[in-house]
Amino acid sequence: MKFLESFLPKLFITLIPSAEGVHLYGELRKNGKLIKRYDAQLLEGIAALEKTIRKLEKESSLTYIALLETEASQGLLSDCRDAQGIDLSSVDKICVENRWGVYISKDDLFERQKMYKNVGLDFLFSPFSLLYSFYQERLKNSDGLYLLITSDFILSAVFKNSTMIFGKQIMMHDELALIDGTKVLERYIEKIQAAVKDFYENKVDDTMFIEKIFIADGLNFDTDLENRLEEALFVEVDKQSIDLAHELVLLSEKELG
Repeated sequence: MKFLESFLPKLFITLIPSAEGVHLYGELRKNGKLIKRYDAQLLEGIAALEKTIRKLEKESSLTYIALLETEASQGLLSDCRDAQGIDLSSVDKICVENRWGVYISKDDLFERQKMYKNVGLDFLFSPFSLLYSFYQERLKNSDGLYLLITSDFILSAVFKNSTMIFGKQIMMHDELALIDGTKVLERYIEKIQAAVKDFYENKVDDTMFIEKIFIADGLNFDTDLENRLEEALFVEVDKQSIDLAHELVLLSEKELG
């Protein structure tokens, strides 16, 4: 069956929750190539989500649905062999190369599966996994702070020798709701500076000094973001745009092998 499936086009649907609803996006792909792209939609309520997915599923005999999990209790395992005080009976974990990994609360995972039961999730990805996948080649040779910034959260991760040694997620939608639109950039800069401070205060690695920041920018900030951070933190900043929905499709495709 697997052999036959490899010749068939596959529809990948991605779901990214936000404060406004769920962003749905789809791509029809075959042998790693894009055949058709479906316009992104913002949907409110599970009923509307199910209806849209059932309609899209008619486009292909093989459909895979992925959710980016942004709200569940989750975090970093800097050493998969040592949980460092985490009760492993209460979490599910995924290890990377038997060194570091990420975990998610089993209770939150159960609630998410229950919420999307009728949708039918094939993949549930942590933002940490998405960030790692996006920068996987780069971080093999470049230690530093890696950031994923979106309208709902900032994900910060410090990598040393291809291992994530520090990670934190900062939710932003409540923060942004309280400020004027012209101050959005300033708030993101403040939070990124706070993430750097958190890393040093946690004394994760006294020999590690952040000299470079890599930013996967899901908001398409202009160069002011880079310039301000370089001046404030005395670091080199490398920023590139990221399409979260498309990267989730690629991650889903990679998981299928």
